[in-house]
Amino acid sequence: MKTTNDKQNNETRFQRNTTMRIERIDLSGDTGHLKIERLRGSDTIRIDSILRDPAGGGRGEEAWKVWELPATASDEELFDVASQAQRRTDGRVGTESERLGFFGELLRFKD
Repeated sequence: MKTTNDKQNNETRFQRNTTMRIERIDLSGDTGHLKIERLRGSDTIRIDSILRDPAGGGRGEEAWKVWELPATASDEELFDVASQAQRRTDGRVGTESERLGFFGELLRFKD
């Protein structure tokens, strides 16, 4: 038999567990891998872009590129990074819709 105290304990336990947030997202494309993260308590969004074959296609891009943006970065800054990240991950300049998809993922980490 449950008592009133048991019910209160269950409600308190539920309330403690309702704060949930995304801390990291991994995306993979044809030419690269992208990691977006913002750790709890951090004011920085970190984006790591890793190319599978940096010398491939004669692009000569750096294998690993990192952006660290404040969580208060403007939408313009985030969209610029999203566009670069999309190109590095997919291996080509994406459509507006594809770039907006990456932008939407970055927005999850913004204040």
